[in-house]
Amino acid sequence: MFTRQKKIFPVGFITLSFCLGLAVGIFVMQLPAMKKQNNIAAAESAGFCAAEAESPGGPVEVQRKYQGYLGVYNNHLAVYDGLPPHGILKYVMMDYVARDDIRAQLEAGVPFTDTYDLLRILENYTS
Repeated sequence: MFTRQKKIFPVGFITLSFCLGLAVGIFVMQLPAMKKQNNIAAAESAGFCAAEAESPGGPVEVQRKYQGYLGVYNNHLAVYDGLPPHGILKYVMMDYVARDDIRAQLEAGVPFTDTYDLLRILENYTS
């Protein structure tokens, strides 16, 4: 009779400990989310945007789209960062000479926002 109780007690104790540990783990995992929700709610009630409340360093800048343009540098096609005509020269394509029929457009700058746009523009201007 006592042998059965001796076998059940450790199994029951281990199962109870596992369940208690699981419950504590779930509660601890929810603490950062609850704290973040409280910060966002407090910021919104104070009239701030939720993005400002999430960053500890102050207001978050709005994520801007990349802006670059295709232009001319020493009679060759060049890639610039920024808006025309005040961009920063990043790459000169020495293999491609600016054609006379599109030189005016390239000197003004042909803007693009991502690599796909750049490749499409290059295909048009180098063929």
